[in-house]
Amino acid sequence: MSVHRRPETGSWFVKYRDEFGKQRTQTFGKTTQDKRNAEAFDLEVKLKKKIGANINPHHDDMYLDELTQLYIDQKKCEGKAGRWLKDFAFIMNDHILPELGTVPVNRLTQKKIVRFMMSRYADNSPTTRNRYMSYLKIIFNFGVDQGYTEQNPLQKWKKAKEKPRQSTLSVDELKLIIKHATQHVAWAIEIAFNLGVRTGESELLSLQWKWVDWENKQVRVFATKTNTWRTIPVTDRFLSKLRKYRKNATTPYLVEYNGRPIKSIRKGFRNACKRAGLPDSIITYDIRHLHATSALNNGADLASVSAILGHASTKMTADQYYHVQKNEKIRAVNLLPQL
Repeated sequence: MSVHRRPETGSWFVKYRDEFGKQRTQTFGKTTQDKRNAEAFDLEVKLKKKIGANINPHHDDMYLDELTQLYIDQKKCEGKAGRWLKDFAFIMNDHILPELGTVPVNRLTQKKIVRFMMSRYADNSPTTRNRYMSYLKIIFNFGVDQGYTEQNPLQKWKKAKEKPRQSTLSVDELKLIIKHATQHVAWAIEIAFNLGVRTGESELLSLQWKWVDWENKQVRVFATKTNTWRTIPVTDRFLSKLRKYRKNATTPYLVEYNGRPIKSIRKGFRNACKRAGLPDSIITYDIRHLHATSALNNGADLASVSAILGHASTKMTADQYYHVQKNEKIRAVNLLPQL
């Protein structure tokens, strides 16, 4: 039972046990006056305990910052990927909790949350707002499921439909980018295209040589996004390239630079695009997109492509990539009977 300050948000709070022995937290604001209020509340609780009075008849609401921390703690115990949780915590602490963290969850409404989003993030893309609202909905669902809160204020909120990104990168353009890229970036691009992996630290830049199964001609990939493993077969030609690079490797990682693993290829990729005379709209994700569309357009099975990409279902793969299957559309039209 004492006054504390949350390092993430700067808000003051008091932890104590009520007359039933239940652990509770009362949150205040960030100012000096809020600190005094927290100290006064702490003293009030101690005095009520001495005389056996009802400790907290009016301050038993769960606050959003406390609920968020409970969610993060539980996901850590469940083994949820640390990188995803780190990103989740960053978004909540930097963009949402400073405004909504000191409001009891049971007093929040969809109207209030939407008003906050539009006042603070009106200039951001719908994708960004969708992401923040989805994170809040996850927290509220957790609170209701665990019995911490009575309601989910975003229960009826639905994510706005986002316009799918149109990737126009071709194989010839990718070859041109590789030609103008530095050696380690060019190698990273080749790996990404051959394996269809996500192009950041979550997959591509975390690949290790010990995950290459030389005998069975495949590579194991760990996806931190889904906390799962998947196995991707490779061609003889790419396997030969892997052997060549393995001989000169100085780190456990497939992609390295000057004897060190790297954290991003975005800048090197962008510079290569610029030297190749290609538009700025091309991004590293387009490599993965090109892998999927190339395989599908050449007759690959949808389920196999979905498994290689690490999607949770073939529906996800179809929604993202099936619309570009030119050959399938032509085949479908040619199956029509003649009138």
